[in-house]
Amino acid sequence: MASIMIMVLAVIYPFIPVVEPSGDLLKLECEPAVGIAAHTTVITCHFRGYKDVKVDAVSLRKVGQNEPTFRHRIAKQQKLGDPRFSLENPAEGPSLKINDTMFSDTGVFDYEIVTNRGRASAKFTLSVTAKYKDPIVSTWPQDVTEGGPIDLYCNATEGYPTGTIHWFDRYGTNWTINSILTKTTKDTDSSKSVALSSKLTFNSIDLSLAPFRCIVLNSKYIKDGEKTIQITPAKQDAEDMAESKSNNTNIIAGVMVIGSLIAGLLFALFFFRRGKEQRYESGQPA
Repeated sequence: MASIMIMVLAVIYPFIPVVEPSGDLLKLECEPAVGIAAHTTVITCHFRGYKDVKVDAVSLRKVGQNEPTFRHRIAKQQKLGDPRFSLENPAEGPSLKINDTMFSDTGVFDYEIVTNRGRASAKFTLSVTAKYKDPIVSTWPQDVTEGGPIDLYCNATEGYPTGTIHWFDRYGTNWTINSILTKTTKDTDSSKSVALSSKLTFNSIDLSLAPFRCIVLNSKYIKDGEKTIQITPAKQDAEDMAESKSNNTNIIAGVMVIGSLIAGLLFALFFFRRGKEQRYESGQPA
């Protein structure tokens, strides 16, 4: 019986189709994106499992919403939904692009694609930030007396999320620990911003530390802006500083003149002594 079964299997085995593993299925992967309000944002996506994948249609929907945010049928050139959304380059891959990014775009998205290799889907998150405007600086009082009190102010607006302001003197010393930072937040679905206001107080200012720099940093401690504060000394201090500068100049000039005279005398003495030695060596009377 066993021999008969072996003979039967030997006859039909060549006709049994061989099933090979199909490998990885088509997978779509998208990176989390951080956009800047009013700028263009790119959501980077790519396929895994196959090469030479051709995108036929895409559909993007924000989690929590029923209607798609964006749809695109490539062959029929049909686009539906928010016109700010598009494929960055359909011929190169599934990456998306958003023009004029808004704070309302923040959220999690479901992304579905139909290709010549089948269907694929992925989720990605989008967060939106805003760059701080150039800071505005001022001082009080405007004319400062050496050793007198002064407040330095630095204001930056329209940034998001919350950043901070740092202070530095002309030598690079960080004075931020002595400052007071105030934050005012505006948060709606369509607009988010934080206004920063920093005050650095000196009860007795050393004018040689000026000028001071106010540096605005975003939420990731990356510089968004910088402004230098020039401190104007009071009239008497300005005159004293000018007089001190003049005195220093006169002193330096005097030192240079005296130095030149001494150098001249030394040269004269050297040549006189040299001549005397030569006459002595030649037997002439000194």
